[in-house]
This record gives sequence, structure tokens and C-alpha cells, in this order.
Amino acid sequence: MDMKKMLLVCALMTVSVPAFGANPFSDVPVKHWAYDAVEQLSAKGILEGYPNGTFKGNRAMTRYEIATMVARMMATGGLSGEDLEKLKALVVEFQPELEALGVKVDGFDSRLSALEKGVGGWKISGQMRFDYNAWDKDEDTKGKKTDGFEFNRARLFLHKDLTDGITFDARWHKDTFDRWWLTARDFMGMEGLTLKGGQFELNWEDDNGWGADNSTFFMDDHYRGFDLKYSRGMFTVEGFAASHKGDNVYTANDSNEYYGARLKFDFSEKFWLSVNGLWQNVDDSNYKAYWADLGFKFMEGLELRGAYYMEDIAADSVLVAGVDDPKAWRAALVVDQDVLKFTSLWVEYAKIDQGFILENSPWSFSDIVWPDHTSFKSAQDTDVLFVKAKQKWNDKWSTVERYVKYDMDTVGDAKEWSVAIGYQYTPNLYFELAYADMDGRWNDPNYDNNQIRFRTYLTF
Repeated sequence: MDMKKMLLVCALMTVSVPAFGANPFSDVPVKHWAYDAVEQLSAKGILEGYPNGTFKGNRAMTRYEIATMVARMMATGGLSGEDLEKLKALVVEFQPELEALGVKVDGFDSRLSALEKGVGGWKISGQMRFDYNAWDKDEDTKGKKTDGFEFNRARLFLHKDLTDGITFDARWHKDTFDRWWLTARDFMGMEGLTLKGGQFELNWEDDNGWGADNSTFFMDDHYRGFDLKYSRGMFTVEGFAASHKGDNVYTANDSNEYYGARLKFDFSEKFWLSVNGLWQNVDDSNYKAYWADLGFKFMEGLELRGAYYMEDIAADSVLVAGVDDPKAWRAALVVDQDVLKFTSLWVEYAKIDQGFILENSPWSFSDIVWPDHTSFKSAQDTDVLFVKAKQKWNDKWSTVERYVKYDMDTVGDAKEWSVAIGYQYTPNLYFELAYADMDGRWNDPNYDNNQIRFRTYLTF
């Protein structure tokens, strides 16, 4: 590694992070009226949550956290009716925090007419990721050089309320609208029944909490077709049918067939169980995946999760041949920072049979140690240990540490560890400096590399 990269690593490891302490603003309890308003607006897709798109609805939020979401919603606009009234009330309630964020509240009422109109009633938001990468060994991966600046991602999101209970959403990504769908809530007058039609995202594992570092095995992609979901009391039943999925080489044929069904039981606030199935016929080759996952919450912020997977793969499948129904399982202990006080913690162990097809590339920091393409088979029996810890020191600074080890029967061990420092400069602008070290990879036991990444993340 040259001197410049050594200096960057030293800077990463020695940046002073403010000492951990209480947030400068008090918590907003879950039963507070403002919390309910935020949750309702988030459920409608009007109010954007954390940078990864989630809303942490199972814990109290700080006034500062709610204020940052309100500030983002004020800048976006496109509200009317009851939703606009909720925003007005939130602006009044969180005026001190909004002003601390540099948001001018005075004269807000005079701007409401413009806010109500938005852009023809459309709500427009977006995100951008801009990276600088420095590698010890500048390798040609994914068909391009990896060193230097990279415009990692740019996306625009469109949302419009059409009539009562019916909305339209779309996403612009990679020079095209890769997602566009209608949502009809309380479909056919049945409360709790939701219909989606178009090209939409589905990720049932993420819905059940397996999305740490994009570590889901299946889905996390867009499907073109219809999805029907019914939630009532303690159970949710959902099914979809599609003829197109994603944009990779295995799924580009519009005449392919994709089906899925799941049944989830929320037996109590402590225990849930989900049973899921995926069926696909890709270029006349059949592939089926079944899994059950469950979670048990010992207390608020402390949960044990587990999942067991089975696959039924046709011998002549274009995805993989000569496989005898591979299986996999995983277990994870998830601890929120509210429990440990100084850090959150995710500890996971997984076992994957040779020939098991993974639609995603879980755990890997840069998709280098673990294969970087979709719909790949595990080349050998693999055991995985993944540990992630994150510390939120205050409303600006955070740190992350990750470690993953792949124990592969025929290749040997592959290891990867990384550390990162994050700085939330404003509610819309986030910076992260990260270092990752890789030792071995899925097809090369002698692979040895390290990476420095400086990421700029903008939302609006």
C-alpha cells in the first residue's frame, strides 16, 4: 500500500469521535400523538425515515429524529388534506428542533399553498451515492477499474395519490423507470386487503428483519405482475404472480413465470413465524425455494431469529445442474443499542450446502470476497460467521465494525473485516469513511486486498 493510502487508513482509525452520551433532545414515547402522526405518514410513503428507507417503529424516537424527518417532508411538498394538517401540527410541535437544524419555520403558513400544490400533485424525492475507492490492488472487477471516483447510484422516486386508497409510485434508476406500480388499499372494499400491480419490489426476508447489510438470500428485486396481501389481526397472507424479474441474464425473458406465497403469524409482541415459497420457470427450467423463519423477542431490543431453507432444482436448470436439493439455515442474535447502551450488535451464523442458489450476495462489504452476481450457486459447503456492531454516539456521529468469515470445504477460509465512521452533516447529507480488508475469496484462497471508501450520500 502506498503512502497516500496509509495516511487515509491512519486518518480513519484516529478520527476523534465524540464521547457517547444522551441525545440533546428528549425521547418521544411510542404513544405520543406526534409519534402516531409520523408513523401514519411513513406508512403512506409520504414521510421518509432513515437513510436506508426504514422507520424504526418499535422504539421511542428522539425529538431530533422526528424533526429531521419533518424537515425532509417540508422540503418535498406535494401534501393536501389530512396529511397536510398533520404536517402543520408537527411543525408547531418541533419548531425548536427544526430551527436548530436551520429550517426556517417563521412564515411557514404563507408557503403552504405552494407546498399543497407540489408539482402537479406529485411527490418527488431522490437519493445519490457518490464514492471514492482506493484499493491496494487495483483489479478489474465487474468489467471496470475500481480505483477513483464512482457515481455509485442516482435514483428519483415519484408518488401520487390518485383517488381514495389508490396511489401510483415509480423509480427512475439506471437511465430508466425500473419500478412503476399502482397500490390499491382496502381493495374491493375489504379492510386490510392490498393489491399491487405493475413492476414493484418484493423482499419478504427484509420484511422479517433479515436485511442487515443486504444479507437476504432471496428476492430484493423487482417483479412485473400482481401482488395481493391481506392482513387481519395476528396473521398476514400474501401471494404474487409475475412474468419478469430484475434485469440479470437469467431473468430477462418476459415469458418466464414467477410465483410466490407466504403466511406470517404474529402470535404476540414477542413471537412471530413466517412460512414462504418461491416458484419460477426460467427458460423452461424449474426452480423452487421454501423457507420458514421465526423470531422471539426476549425483551424490547433483544431478539433471536432463525431460518431454514430448502430448494428443489431441476437437473437441467440453466441456473445450476446436477444438484440434489440443497439446504441452508441461519440464526442471528440482534441487540439494539438501547439495550447495551454503547452499541448495537448483530451476531449471525449460517450454513449453506454446495449447490444452494442465492439470489443475492449477502454479508460482503464490496461483493468481492463473496460472488458479486445474482442467481449463483454456492460452489462448496460453506459455514458463515457474521458480526456487526454499530455505535450511534450522538445525532451526528456513528461508527460501524463488521467481520465475516466464510469456511468453505474445498477452497478454505475467506475473511473480511471493515470499520467505518459516519457523519450526518445535515438531515439530507451523510458522509462515511470506511476501510475493509479481504483475505481469500470464494474461488481464490490466495486473494489478498484492502479497500478505502469515502461515500457521500444525499437524500432529498
